[in-house]
Parts: sequence; C-alpha cells; structure tokens
Amino acid sequence: MLGMSLGKFLLLAAIVIFVWYGFKYANRVQAVRRAFENELRRRQAAAKPPRLEAEDLALCGTCGAYVPARGAMPCGRPDCPWGR
Repeated sequence: MLGMSLGKFLLLAAIVIFVWYGFKYANRVQAVRRAFENELRRRQAAAKPPRLEAEDLALCGTCGAYVPARGAMPCGRPDCPWGR
C-alpha cells in the first residue's frame, strides 16, 4: 500500500483532526473577540456625555470677572451691576 502502514495512517488522521479542530477553535476565539469589541464600542458610543452648548460671557466692569451674559446673578457687592 505504497509504504502506508496502519500506524502511519492513524498518525496522519490524528494530525489532520488536530489541525481541523485548531482552526475551528481559532475562528471561535476570533468571533468572540470581535463580538466583545463591537459590544465595547457600542457601550462607549452610548456613554458619551451630552454635548454642551457654548454660552456667551460678559465682563463685569466692577470686579473684572466674566459672568454669563444672560441670567447673571449678583455677586453681593453693593456696586455690582448685575444685581439691578
């Protein structure tokens, strides 16, 4: 049989089976890793903080601090222009 004994045939079959299951295992690990990365990306996209809108500031002529242009609160100083 062209130099093929039963032992050589069984060894060849064992090597083929080992390689076959090795590829199946590697593909399974890759699929799990891909699913994990997709879930991680999805969670990171959902956890992004909401975008804040910019607010205009105005310079206080008395104390030199920047305060919101709309809805500024008085600072407590008697000459505060925002308390009027």
